Order: sequence, then structure tokens, then C-alpha cells
Amino acid sequence: MKMFRVLLKMLLPRYADGRFATVRYAFPVVLASAIFASLAAVMTESTSFITIETDATTVTRDQQFTIDVGITARVPINAVDLVISYPSDSLVVDSIDTGMSVITLWAEEPYAKDGSIFLRGGTFRKGFIGEHDIARIKAHATKAGEARILLKDLQFVAADGKGTYLPVDPSLTNAVNVVVEGTDGVASGKVGISLVTDLDGDGDVDLKDVSAFMTAWFSGTRVYDFNHDGRMTFSDFSILLSDSFFR
Repeated sequence: MKMFRVLLKMLLPRYADGRFATVRYAFPVVLASAIFASLAAVMTESTSFITIETDATTVTRDQQFTIDVGITARVPINAVDLVISYPSDSLVVDSIDTGMSVITLWAEEPYAKDGSIFLRGGTFRKGFIGEHDIARIKAHATKAGEARILLKDLQFVAADGKGTYLPVDPSLTNAVNVVVEGTDGVASGKVGISLVTDLDGDGDVDLKDVSAFMTAWFSGTRVYDFNHDGRMTFSDFSILLSDSFFR
């Protein structure tokens, strides 16, 4: 919030003296328009990204749930190396199913260890493009609280016959929070409260989170669907702005 006030004073000095009473109401709209204009100029359709989705956002202790890991390839890719982080003190990975995976040749069998899931492999094809599954992970919770599942590391290799590493933007990949309730249906224990709109996980919602949201939006993904209507719209953008301006 302080950053936005400083920026406002730089752009509109009279606001600091209280002689621009209506600015505070118009400022979010003005800033939103400016963000749209500036970020639209630098967005491209060539950035590939990973998606992480669960079949439930609230489970009971010991209830099994599914974590689906997918990829949207904007340019031909023939190999991926990614690591997904999960809280090993509260979640147990039961299985990693790659039967429907676009990856057909694994450098090593996918596995989970010390709070990380490793998925490293490629394909015999000359590369793939579009939306594909990478793995379906089955897990269960061992204690009540909140479990955060997110991308830890990522590399893409282009299908150019040269082993070229593609530039990646990890901010396009969503993090998933799963709330684990006790057997009586009440969440208990120490629960870390975090803003869903804190996209980079640094504890606040600022321009970096807005930039990540806009990058995802212009890339055509729906990883930041805050209101869960199945798409990213201006409603989701307004939720992000509400957390950044008014908290």
C-alpha cells in the first residue's frame, strides 16, 4: 500500500496535500488501465507454463485427493525437468501416475522425497505443443491445517535438435492451497493464513503479483481464477486489486 501511495504522489503531487479528494476513487481504475497498457506491450504468446490443479480444495485428515500436473506448450518442447514442492510434515504422496502423460521417456522414474516431487523426462516425438497432462499424483493429509503445493523448479527443452533451454516464467504457474479438516470437520492446529492473491508467496500483494497475473491472463491460462468460475476475467483482476490497494 505504501508503494502505491508513493507512486500516486509522484504522478499527482497535489494528492499529497489533500486537494485531489476524488483521486483515491479513480486511482484504482487509472492504475488498472495503465497496467493493462504497459503489460500488453510486452506479453507474448511464446511462453510455456505448468499448471497444478487438485480435485478438492478442502479434505478431511487421511482423505485421499488428486493433484494434476499439466503443461501448456506454446512452442515445440521435447523435454521437461520440474520439481513440485509440498509440505511433507502434513501430506503423504501415495502414487504418481504417468499413464496418460505426454512424457513417454523418463530420465528417472518420477518420485517424491523430502517434500519435493521430481518429474524429469521427454518424448520420442519431435516435440509437442498445446495442453497436455504430465502426471496425476495421489496424496493424503496426515494432520489438519493448510497445505500449499507449488512449483519449486522448472526447465523446458526445445524440440530443435540442439537441446536448447527455453526461457521460463515460473510466475505463470499457480500454487494450490488445500485446507485439511480434522475428523470432526473442523480445521485445527497451526494454520498458515496466506492471501490467495499473493502469487509470488512473499507475504504481500504488490505490483509483482499484478504483473504475474497479467502475464498469465495474456497467455490464455486460467491459473489465477480467484472466484472459481472456470476462467480468468476482470472479476479476478478486481479481487487482486482489492488485496493490493486496501489491505
